[in-house]
Amino acid sequence: MSLSERPPIVAVLGHVDHGKSTLLDYIRKANTVAKEAGGITQHVAAYEVEHEREGKKKKITFIDTPGHAAFQAIRARGAKIADIAILVVAADDGVKAQTLEALESILASGTPFVVAINKIDKPNADLSRTQASLLEHHVYLEKLGGDIPWTAISAKTGAGVDELLDLVLLVAELTEFKADASVSAKGYVVEAHRDEKRGIAATLIITEGTLHSGKAVRVGRAIVPVRMMTDHKGKAIKEATFSSPVTLYGFDELPTVGAEFTTYPTKRTAEEDRPEAARALNISAEESSGRFILPVIVRADVSGSLEGIAHETKDLGDDYTGIAIVQTGIGSISEADVKAAIASATPAVILGFNVPVDSLARESARQHGITIETFDIIYKLKERLAEILKTSAPKRTVEETLGKAKVLKLFSSGKGKQTIGASVQEGRINKKAAFRITRRGEMIGEGAIVSIQSNKQSVDGVDMGGEFGAEIETDTAISQGDIIESFKTTRV
Repeated sequence: MSLSERPPIVAVLGHVDHGKSTLLDYIRKANTVAKEAGGITQHVAAYEVEHEREGKKKKITFIDTPGHAAFQAIRARGAKIADIAILVVAADDGVKAQTLEALESILASGTPFVVAINKIDKPNADLSRTQASLLEHHVYLEKLGGDIPWTAISAKTGAGVDELLDLVLLVAELTEFKADASVSAKGYVVEAHRDEKRGIAATLIITEGTLHSGKAVRVGRAIVPVRMMTDHKGKAIKEATFSSPVTLYGFDELPTVGAEFTTYPTKRTAEEDRPEAARALNISAEESSGRFILPVIVRADVSGSLEGIAHETKDLGDDYTGIAIVQTGIGSISEADVKAAIASATPAVILGFNVPVDSLARESARQHGITIETFDIIYKLKERLAEILKTSAPKRTVEETLGKAKVLKLFSSGKGKQTIGASVQEGRINKKAAFRITRRGEMIGEGAIVSIQSNKQSVDGVDMGGEFGAEIETDTAISQGDIIESFKTTRV
């Protein structure tokens, strides 16, 4: 075994809009933020850069992870795969929800990390307040009573970025990341998608060994011969070694993001080692214990987006309604998706994220009344799906108790009508209201209030604590001590 120094793999983590992608833009001198819908990073990407420290140029591989709440699992994976994490915290905003999620992922994975306090160029930036906010959450910074390296930066102007990269390389040197370039490559999948021209593709990060053209890679059941391989800039390459991000094209199945990959001498040897296919679960959206469940088919550009959508929409609905993502896929919405939606017991809604809709699919959906909608921002997809669920769910009757009164006296009784005196114990008793009658906790009948008098005056209603006389319609013989419970029903 011949071990040599391995460039560090660095995950950039933090709250949404705290400047993670802007920082990577500055480091890579490329503007990816403008390409992201809504300015929110919605994909995981890997980039390789060089930085000079003490006269020596060294490589660093960066993983950019989304900050939006929908991508919590992806951020956790990023921290697990990375050697070092950069926790970005905005100087004008301090520690926020996703900051804490990212910190939790970092600590759970045991990954060493540095803190970058960003946006120091902002007029309302407050370095001391941000440091105090970190301290409150047990992030003890160097020179402030702790041992966590940190620096203040502006990802927009570049101030402090060189110092941040120096810190990353210093942590790498102290940790001494090493690997063997002579063995077969292994590592992790950081993203997977369907390329329209070249089929299923996946971005891998190599953590050990060298990947050569002519070999084969297996991720779970997904296998690809290493024929088309590109570096992080999209340039075709024949081999790559540890810490390098590469993209392979032509997988026979969609690889699982976050899974480890293994290299084999040939495709045949990879197939011999392929695990048995798991038996698919036939889950019916109608098996819902009385709830209305809206089946949903989702197509997205990359597997990370599917995961984010599933996370963001899982809690939609209430005790009476919900959604079930019954089918997912990568790539454009096709006629096959529409056929699957039609075949569902309750017609499924088809949602696309950063994908087009085939003309045949659109026409078939129009003919069969299937809803197809596309989005480029996840929270807008979630909002719209909530609206569709609300309008699709069948109306139900909801009952609301308005008031309760105790019968004090029965004045008269005739066919279907009685006159009573009562005292309001809860809420309000209104004229024309429907009511039920209970005796010793058991319902014995129903009726309606015809008229109410209080203080010898006809009134529309009496509030709690008031006494009244009322003419009521009911076929139940009322007795002193019975409870009248007034209610109304509405359709929602």
